[in-house]
Amino acid sequence: MEQVNCDLCGGKETRPVYTVVDNNYGTPGSFSLVTCTACGLVYQNPRPTAVEISAYYPTAEYHPFRALQEQKPPEPQELHWKRAKRLTALQGPVSVLDVGCGSGLFLAAMRSLGWKVCGVEPNPDVVQYVRQVLQIEAYEGDIFTVPEEERVNLITFWDVLEHTHSPTAVLRRAHQLLQPEGYLALNVPNWASIERHLFKERWIALDAPRHLYHFTPQTLSAMLRACGFQPLVVQPQAPVLSLASNMLRWIGDTFLRQGQSKQAVLATAPTPTAPPAPSPAKQRLIRLVHLAMRPPNFLFNTLNRGSAITVIAQKDNIV
Repeated sequence: MEQVNCDLCGGKETRPVYTVVDNNYGTPGSFSLVTCTACGLVYQNPRPTAVEISAYYPTAEYHPFRALQEQKPPEPQELHWKRAKRLTALQGPVSVLDVGCGSGLFLAAMRSLGWKVCGVEPNPDVVQYVRQVLQIEAYEGDIFTVPEEERVNLITFWDVLEHTHSPTAVLRRAHQLLQPEGYLALNVPNWASIERHLFKERWIALDAPRHLYHFTPQTLSAMLRACGFQPLVVQPQAPVLSLASNMLRWIGDTFLRQGQSKQAVLATAPTPTAPPAPSPAKQRLIRLVHLAMRPPNFLFNTLNRGSAITVIAQKDNIV
């Protein structure tokens, strides 16, 4: 573990926000979130080092890697197509680099729309899958692994920037790799969301210890400008799935597991097993919760307080 200063302003003074545990994958231990008293950026401190962090990404269980377990290559989902079509309308099919490309489904959608595509991903098994199964060029590592000559028109970070050890260094590298007036698109959880205020340290999007940083529209916009980008769209919004998932997690932890998370219960079982398939009654409850969460989620998004921030920015001159 390492202690760090604020990545946005360099400040050393912080105040504690939450002490959290890994409610998503059951990593032992607790993790501290602090906010910079100078600029408001929220981050994990202390945190796993760049060497230690890979141990917290279980290939067989981690959600973005689940395509590797499928019998046949999955197709891009609605969200992949929605993002791909929006960016194609913005610029037209040219070249795109997806940082933290996971199993490559967004790139598959972009390729179908005529783009030249490539990705970069730290997990070697996932990189092999993208190369061999999807036949998409992928680098193993992070954005600094991508060669200097790999200049592209668009760089995307879908739920990735919050995982990096220095978002400012990553964004500056993206600036270097972009063609003049190239675009950047990204998505991160919204620390200023109503969901975070409701669920506090049990908010699913905290995802400790993998999420090292947490952004508001203000801190994210300030970071983009400091790294040479002009934000064009900063849109706090999220689908109903996010709110429903948080509500279902809260119901299960509070009423079914007596305050313990699902992962904590599974970890203490005599023989560790995968979570059982939902019973018919539980499936009905899931559908009911999804329907019930539509009106409040619509309200949160109307108030610009949804649980995620989508950004489109354009390369500018470094300040």
